[in-house]
Amino acid sequence: MKEKIITSGFISVIGRTNAGKSTLLNNLVKSPIALVSKKINATRKRMDIIVPFEDSDYNSQLIFIDTPGLHESKKLLNEYMLQEAKKAVGDSDLSVFVAVASPKKSEILHYKNFLDQHDKKHIVLLNKIDTLNKNELLECLESYKQYQNKNLGIIPIKAKELNSQTIHSILSLLAKNLPIHPHFYDNDMISTTIMRDIYREAIREAVFERFSDEIPYESDVRILKITEKPTILYIKAQIIVAKDSQKAMIIGKNGETIKSLGSIARKKCEYLAEQKIFLELIVKIIKGWNTSKDTLKQIGYDFME
Repeated sequence: MKEKIITSGFISVIGRTNAGKSTLLNNLVKSPIALVSKKINATRKRMDIIVPFEDSDYNSQLIFIDTPGLHESKKLLNEYMLQEAKKAVGDSDLSVFVAVASPKKSEILHYKNFLDQHDKKHIVLLNKIDTLNKNELLECLESYKQYQNKNLGIIPIKAKELNSQTIHSILSLLAKNLPIHPHFYDNDMISTTIMRDIYREAIREAVFERFSDEIPYESDVRILKITEKPTILYIKAQIIVAKDSQKAMIIGKNGETIKSLGSIARKKCEYLAEQKIFLELIVKIIKGWNTSKDTLKQIGYDFME
């Protein structure tokens, strides 16, 4: 029997905001671990997601780095998010550039900017191909093929509906281009991110689902306490907002809104923890929280000095 080549490495997943990076990763790992929202800039922090892969030639461990979307902003929190994305590319062995399939020239410009800024082996995934007709898709593919000498391959996809053949094509192409190296982690793991941060992201996702534009972008979540008991996990979390009006919106009349939010968030946490959870949510006003580096550090954002 032919001995399989063992490869392992880190793969940064890069692309503009709302390109479908987190949806892609959740479907690859078959678990809703990465925050997914139709709203832009949902992902704020890096998350490492482990995907094992094996075929007739390779036994591989792919560690995907989910990153905030590439965008331009001078706001302090957005600067941190851009810093996280760029650092992830530097830390990785390969990159996956997720692009939105579109005839618009602005989309290919995002890819050109990536090529200008990073000399990194990568593949291109053209997402949302179902939004184009046949001629538009062919035109879009041609616009990326002019750069095919700079990438390892271009694969059209629908991140929401990845079939097994497409998943195999993506993982196979990445596996054979990773370094020959023993696996870094136990393949039973799905993430190296600590559970505290995973619960935090699950609660943030619930906030994105429950509220419209203002609250998700003007709030954040801090896990205050996690207590393990024989039959239940107790989590106390703080939702941070900047204004009295935002706090009132989250709590709602007679506390009905925060009760609804808590139910959504608890179910997400229970799915990830695979156990029963008691979730306590409190709301705290910190004026200017997203413009203060010290406050952002307390919440869990690690700025590079």
